[in-house]
Amino acid sequence: MRTILFDIDGTLLKAGFIVKEAMGQALKDVFGTSGRIMDASFIGATDIGVVRALMTEAGFELTEIHEKLGRLFEVYGGILEVKLRTWTKFQLCSGVPAILDELDSRDALLGLVTGNCQQGAFAKLGKAELTDYFSFGAFGDESDDRAELCSYAHARAEVEANKSISKSDLILVGDSPNDVKAAKAYGIRALCVASGWTPVEELKQENPTWLRSDLSDTGEIVDLLLS
Repeated sequence: MRTILFDIDGTLLKAGFIVKEAMGQALKDVFGTSGRIMDASFIGATDIGVVRALMTEAGFELTEIHEKLGRLFEVYGGILEVKLRTWTKFQLCSGVPAILDELDSRDALLGLVTGNCQQGAFAKLGKAELTDYFSFGAFGDESDDRAELCSYAHARAEVEANKSISKSDLILVGDSPNDVKAAKAYGIRALCVASGWTPVEELKQENPTWLRSDLSDTGEIVDLLLS
């Protein structure tokens, strides 16, 4: 069964600065400091990796950081959901949701592999009205290793489909070099789109299976993903 695993930020949508602001507020609530979050890059990163780096730099031991992660992501998800209600700079990437509608109509299984923690992912997808397209996923509060997240998503796809799914039927769609590296490390194909924040020349260097500017050419993209 053809299974398409989507990244979120820069691939499906762009939420903007409000995300970093919400995470900073949550860090202050749970750890008492947001560290140097204004200098942190979330591009191609995982939430657990960003938080671990920030709070380690701020002087916290890894044990304490991991003990507080569950609470942090719960607080962050709540803050982000509230802030997104009135945030006007939120936007869908080109071709969304048309590409999801077409893939769904062709009986492709749609899932997520994202650096977002689960609470953050669904706050963003809810704002974009995209939640119902995805029945499973792997999230950035589970691992800092995106290839490992691919393996989690693969296992959950098989549960969802109630049958074995070959790696040849898995495709990861993302916008960053780390997405392509994860797909290669896990042994699956990757469609990379330059709709995020990484220059196309840098994406080319990762040699993804396919590289497109965005998802706007629905017919061509669907043909690629289902071929």
